[in-house]
Amino acid sequence: MKHWKILLLAALGVALSVFFLALMRPPGGQSSAPGQDLPWQVTATPDGAALTVFGLTLGQSTVQDAVNKLGRRYELGVFQNPEGRLSLEAYFRDTVIGGLNVQMVLTARLSETMLNALRTHAGTGKPTAAGGRRYAVAEADIPVALDAVITAITYRPVVTFDAELVRKRFGEPTERIAVKDGTHWLYPALGLDLLLGDQGQALLQYVPPVEFEPRLRAPLNRN
Repeated sequence: MKHWKILLLAALGVALSVFFLALMRPPGGQSSAPGQDLPWQVTATPDGAALTVFGLTLGQSTVQDAVNKLGRRYELGVFQNPEGRLSLEAYFRDTVIGGLNVQMVLTARLSETMLNALRTHAGTGKPTAAGGRRYAVAEADIPVALDAVITAITYRPVVTFDAELVRKRFGEPTERIAVKDGTHWLYPALGLDLLLGDQGQALLQYVPPVEFEPRLRAPLNRN
């Protein structure tokens, strides 16, 4: 009898684990295989024109591919920086990938003409803390936004990182740049700028390696 109670409790434990994992996973998202989709699992093509991380390939995968992977809990927006430059972004406020709860922002490619059209259709927009404006993509324009190709990923994990973990998983950076409250660890071959905060916060930005200098390194020089 005791043996059957143990088996029953074990089965109940497995069922509850599956139940809670289903609750944590955003609706429509795909589960990562054990040990997969981790932030240090990065592969670049030999020419550096494309980079694959989290099961998405920058320069090839679309926003719709990301929705299929990360789930349907996301927002689409056209952002205008203080200099007037427009960009399309998909914001996943709370998703689970590689077994970790994270926030992710995907930047996607659209022509300037299309970005201006999306901004016009969105209305007045709202100001951002950085001094720009954000325009929510109109419902009629969502198919266009979902078809856009992803060019960059910003990844913010809930768990804390430290220097030992970063070295172990990513190796020694090519360069470190100290900023207020943290340090940028730069990995040009991985197309990665890893900002490690003094309190263990981490913000990882990925671009294809050929775009590392203009999109990630140069802005640090300017600032």
